[in-house]
Amino acid sequence: MKRFTSALALTAFALAVVPASAADAPKVFALAAQNGSGEVGTVVLTPMGDKTKVDVAIVGAPDGVLQPDHIHVGTCAKLDPKPKYGLAGVTDGVSSTVVDVPMATLLATPFAVNVHKSAAEIGTYVACANLATPSKM
Repeated sequence: MKRFTSALALTAFALAVVPASAADAPKVFALAAQNGSGEVGTVVLTPMGDKTKVDVAIVGAPDGVLQPDHIHVGTCAKLDPKPKYGLAGVTDGVSSTVVDVPMATLLATPFAVNVHKSAAEIGTYVACANLATPSKM
């Protein structure tokens, strides 16, 4: 329950800090469970000029396990297995990273945020979000 509350708080905080222009507003994407993990959540992209802040919040993530996550070229259904941008690993359901790419670039090309089960089980995907259509929150 504590992780769930933290994940919700992180998403609410990200949405509360909305810049004046709609083009500069954070975008929220739904993370869907994969491989029966039951792990769901959100990815929030917040523009920061030439960079983008990427916040990942997952409900159902295991306690104390570092889950690598990355931005990949492609979609959840068909992504390039080689990560394009590394993200801080998800720990206790949350991660936050600033990547050196503008948000407009992440939204103009098919990209997906993919979360792995663990470093030891990097080949097992547990959640994914397509960075194309923001979720309606």
